[in-house]
Amino acid sequence: MCGVNRMETKIKIPSKAVEVLDRPVERSVVELIAIGLYREGKITLRQAADLVGVNIKEILDVLEKHNAYINYGIEELEEDIAHASGK
Repeated sequence: MCGVNRMETKIKIPSKAVEVLDRPVERSVVELIAIGLYREGKITLRQAADLVGVNIKEILDVLEKHNAYINYGIEELEEDIAHASGK
């Protein structure tokens, strides 16, 4: 995850939850945090992608998998324009 500061913490996850995950626990937890923050409007789509360490196309797939609506507003548009122009 380039450009993302990382913090390490310990959490207890029930083994039954781990058994049903289709990817490593750390990745699943980060995805769920990103989805939650995105749903609450606390981060943009690009920030969610950066948090998970994927591109925009891949974060859209993650959101679709979790039945999350895509909120694409002026902030995301400005962010994408700045990103595309290298600012």
